[in-house]
Amino acid sequence: MTPHLDVISTSRPARISYIDNLRVFLTLLVVAHHSAVPHSSLDAWPKWQPSASSPGSGPLDLLLVVNQTFFMGFFFLLSGYFAPGAVDRRGPRDFAVERLKRLGIPFLGFVVLLRPLFVLPDYVNLPAATRPSFAVHYFTTWEVGPAWFLELLLIFSLAYALSRYLRAAAEPARSRPLRRRDVLAFVLVLSAVTYAWRIFVPHGTKEQVLGLPTPAYMPQYVLLFAVGIAAYRHHWLATPPRRSGWFGVLLVVVSLVPLALGGYRGFGTSGALAGHDLVHLALALSESLFAVGVILVLLRAFARFAAGTSRFRRYLADNAFAVYLVHAPLIVGVEAALLRLDAAPVPKFLLTLVIAAVGSWAISGALRRVPAVRATL
Repeated sequence: MTPHLDVISTSRPARISYIDNLRVFLTLLVVAHHSAVPHSSLDAWPKWQPSASSPGSGPLDLLLVVNQTFFMGFFFLLSGYFAPGAVDRRGPRDFAVERLKRLGIPFLGFVVLLRPLFVLPDYVNLPAATRPSFAVHYFTTWEVGPAWFLELLLIFSLAYALSRYLRAAAEPARSRPLRRRDVLAFVLVLSAVTYAWRIFVPHGTKEQVLGLPTPAYMPQYVLLFAVGIAAYRHHWLATPPRRSGWFGVLLVVVSLVPLALGGYRGFGTSGALAGHDLVHLALALSESLFAVGVILVLLRAFARFAAGTSRFRRYLADNAFAVYLVHAPLIVGVEAALLRLDAAPVPKFLLTLVIAAVGSWAISGALRRVPAVRATL
């Protein structure tokens, strides 16, 4: 989500057009995800009206659940992929400083400038009799919306910089094919770690410290960031294996088995089932298979069918990072404007998505014409 390919990163490697296009797609998926939340039955976003379950919101609930399984983890993988090269060129110290600038400043910008607009629905919906001043509400809550990703990625990046600083020698880089048994081993490790983590941080938990909306997926974020680092060293993303997409499809299909065998019972059951219940293991296995499968499919599909570039595609890629920041308050505003629109949830979602996507890229393009903003975004 920076001017180049490094998905909210500071490095500027040679562009790989299919990853550029994939990054735009994932950014659009984020906008779609957050455009769906206000019209869904899930309570996961500042809403002007309380969440209400209805048959019409079912497709949006499903979209949110499916997206959450893989899309933010995919962002961490791509971000990890561009970290080693940046450290190789800049050194650990300069890399850390650059990350503080390119992630820390936008994060603070969102918190100071955009967060007041983002949390306004939550504040307005507080009971009038007990509602504090907006300043008190602002400083006693920590709802940072999508900016949690910048916050967590900055922590990962600084930890990686420290690990490189403490090493006596640079990491070896050698081309090695990505084998299927390696993928399956990773899926099993991810499933086991996720299961163990969720004994203490169940599915549906909301983190109040870092503002993470989905802390139950923390193992996926950490491990996929590490996979991105390994992918850079072994050149896994330069040209995804020809049959990796079909293997990804197979993993997606297989993911339905543990889900059908009881894993579905683990969704939203914080406190309803014992943390060590095997239902949670089945769900973790299903999510891990699905996430890795979708990632493989998208990597191969974009490498095969979306490897080209154009002036318009470059515009979309160059402004994707800024879109990630500005889309949240814009969606809150669009939601308010559509309150009186008498329409089913899905049509309102589609209208919100179109306005939010077009508006976010237009606003981002205008903002990045300012030299000071462009230097950071």
